[in-house]
Amino acid sequence: MGGMIHRERRDCNDLYFDGEHKDEDADFESCFPVRQGARGEGISVRELPGGRFVYLLHRGPYDELGRSYQRVFEYLQGKGLKPALPSREVYLKGPGMIFRGNPRKYLTEIQVPLEG
Repeated sequence: MGGMIHRERRDCNDLYFDGEHKDEDADFESCFPVRQGARGEGISVRELPGGRFVYLLHRGPYDELGRSYQRVFEYLQGKGLKPALPSREVYLKGPGMIFRGNPRKYLTEIQVPLEG
């Protein structure tokens, strides 16, 4: 678990501003990759910073993400690392536009930035 995030991602993701995983009432923003210079009314465009992250690849349904977050935060605590916000969820494989697919095969990368 852990490492540098230095690759350019083209996946949809969410930014979470809570200091813990929440199944309800989470403070988050959904993000989508856009071409440079894309603008629109009511749309905020910004570049997400890179840096040092601890990340974990979660395989399974979204309603089981809490267990994976618990593993990440236990790892951080055990290593004496301090998380920064927002954390990120990058959706690598999930439901399709028409078919739901098999939730056991969903892939979500949880990324937690580190302070400092």
